[in-house]
This record gives sequence, structure tokens and C-alpha cells, in this order.
Amino acid sequence: MNLMSTVVSAALMGFLAPSVAHMSIQPLMAAKRADNFAEAESLAVTFAATAEKNSELPTVPDTCELSESDNSAYEITCSAGDGQFSQTVSRSFRLEIRGVHGLSANADVDSDGFDDVTGLPTHYWECYSGWDGVGSLKNNCELGGPYVIPAYAHLYD
Repeated sequence: MNLMSTVVSAALMGFLAPSVAHMSIQPLMAAKRADNFAEAESLAVTFAATAEKNSELPTVPDTCELSESDNSAYEITCSAGDGQFSQTVSRSFRLEIRGVHGLSANADVDSDGFDDVTGLPTHYWECYSGWDGVGSLKNNCELGGPYVIPAYAHLYD
């Protein structure tokens, strides 16, 4: 190898080295961002699921912000990481408020298996197979039995 080839090779390596070094750390940076995204998403999804399950808002985690977008509709925004590795996730959810926006179990005074106010069935459809009108629930289907919809169970206690 002559002197000219060595000088050209050294110049090319000096020119390309920063790009090669930058490309070599990109997978590590992407992995850190992915970890932060997973952490933020876990916080947001867990919060939304707990709120929907209990129909009330749990304590908001330190790295999250809660905003109400509509009556009983919320958005939780959670962040994880710092600087260029920071990741933010938002999840929307709605709380079921019984009697206001959700199912309102009124009464079944005539014991026909239907809500007296809304006309909705108080039991799952297995109870109504072969239904021919008032007083003809499926045989073996007792009011308040195993086929009752949980929101209506208190009507048959």
C-alpha cells in the first residue's frame, strides 16, 4: 500500500467514523424509548381499566395527568423517561354512572321479567327462549335466578 492510499483511507475513515458511531448506538436508544413507552402505557391502561371496573376514579399516578373531556368521559395522559427518551401515552375512558348515563334498574312489580319503566329484559336471553308473552318465561328460569342480569339482581332479593 502506498502513502496516497493510506492518506485517502484515513481521510475516509475520519469522515465516516461519526456516522458509524451514531448508527451503532441507535438500537440502544430505540430500546430505551420502547421501555419508557411500555411503562407509560402500562400506567395509563391500568388506571383506565381500574376506573372503568370500579366506576370511580382511582388515585392519579405521579407521572400522569387526568382531564375530563365530557360528562363522565376522561383522558389520562402518562409520561415516562426524560429528555429525548421521554414517551407519552393517552387513553380515553368513560365511567358508567348508574341511573344517569348507564343502565338504570327501576322495578319489575308485575314480575314479568321486564323492567317496568324501560321495558328492557331483566334476565339474559336464555330465560326468554320460547317466550309467548307475560308470565311465560322459559321453564326452569326463575326470576332472580342464575340468568338475572347483575344490575337487576336487587329487584328479586
